[in-house]
Amino acid sequence: MKYLEEVKINTEEKLYFTVKEITQNLKDLIERKFSVLWIEGEIANLRYSQNGNIYFNLIEEEASLKCIIFNSQKKITITSWLKDGLKVLCLGRLNFYTRSGECYFIVRRAEPLGKGILILKKEGLIEKYKPLFDPNRKRSIPLYPKKIALITSLFGAALQDFLKISKNRWEVEILIYPVRVQGEGAEKEIVQAIKDINIHFSDVDVIVITRGGGSFEDLAPFYTEDIILGVKESKIPVVSAVGHEIDYTICDLIADKRCATPTAAAEEVIPAKEEVLYRLSLYQKKINQLLEIIISRREKRLYEAKIELENKNPFKVVQSLEKRIKDLSYRLNLEMEKYLGFKEKKLWEIKNLLRKRHPQENIRILEEKLKFFKNRLFYSVRSFYLEKEKRLENLEKLLNSFSPLNVLRRGYSIVKSYPEGKIIRKAEEVREGKLLEIYLSEGKLLVEVKKVEE
Repeated sequence: MKYLEEVKINTEEKLYFTVKEITQNLKDLIERKFSVLWIEGEIANLRYSQNGNIYFNLIEEEASLKCIIFNSQKKITITSWLKDGLKVLCLGRLNFYTRSGECYFIVRRAEPLGKGILILKKEGLIEKYKPLFDPNRKRSIPLYPKKIALITSLFGAALQDFLKISKNRWEVEILIYPVRVQGEGAEKEIVQAIKDINIHFSDVDVIVITRGGGSFEDLAPFYTEDIILGVKESKIPVVSAVGHEIDYTICDLIADKRCATPTAAAEEVIPAKEEVLYRLSLYQKKINQLLEIIISRREKRLYEAKIELENKNPFKVVQSLEKRIKDLSYRLNLEMEKYLGFKEKKLWEIKNLLRKRHPQENIRILEEKLKFFKNRLFYSVRSFYLEKEKRLENLEKLLNSFSPLNVLRRGYSIVKSYPEGKIIRKAEEVREGKLLEIYLSEGKLLVEVKKVEE
């Protein structure tokens, strides 16, 4: 019964909320309790809308919060450095939208964690202007500058350190251009100083930009794009001596030479008196040695000229010519004798040749040759006829041995048809009444066949 009574009592109260009521309560609760706060997280799903707003999520493990940077707030943020995966610490307020039922973090300021904004800015500028930091494009600093322009603060220790060192070194004119070396807008003053020196003090040999050490934020003007472009446009070599030895700014990278401290810059730019005097003494020694070498060479050339003049003395020249004439005369006589002997020998050879080729001599030689050939021809013809006669006798004997007349002398005869002259070997070759010629050893007979018997 007690339980039923409790239920009855509770039903008299309102046990539900409308959507509008609960969302409004949530909005009041969230925006009242978390009016302004810092939230740490990692950027994800970064996107830019057409109206200029920036949307992203702050995430941590399994938690996520939607964030907005309105276009009107971008000037006081690091929106140009935002990227996915960057851990940031954001300042803003929570805003619950009742219509969508979503909670957004309205960011007014964001700072990177791990790497600060200046470091990110430095890395971005180094990557953007990397070709300008090439050592090959840097200009050399004059060894003995006559005039130096010093861009620094009048109230900093860097100026005093630089002037203190310069007093103990070689005398040089120093032009001081006072500027602010920290704080907002300091980089613009430094850049303007570089421009003014280039325009109005063209006789300056080198520009020194210097300041003492400080925090990373104090050196912020030397990590700007203005410094890079200002130093780049300078026609006068620039030396950077910003901070302490451990500090290395973008101004150091773009400058033609970097010095760790203002003191080191003074020692680097202004030569020491002792060093200059020492170099001068070395140069004097080298000049003296060079003069000795030059004088020695000139003395040698003078001696050679003297010897040459002595050799060209007229009396020596005449004596030399006389001696040369005698030598040439002797050589001429030898050559003439040699030439005449050669010509005489040649003439004798020509006389012998002419004698051999004289007509009478030729006739005599030809007569002797003719006589020789006549005798040779006579004996050759005689031998030829004797040989032929002997051969003829042998052939005659041979012919007689084979002659039919020898057969006829033994009582045989040769029968030929008449008038054909065909030799008759068989009786059947003739017929009765045929005329035949019969050759005997002496004479022949013409007969008529009366009868043929085989």
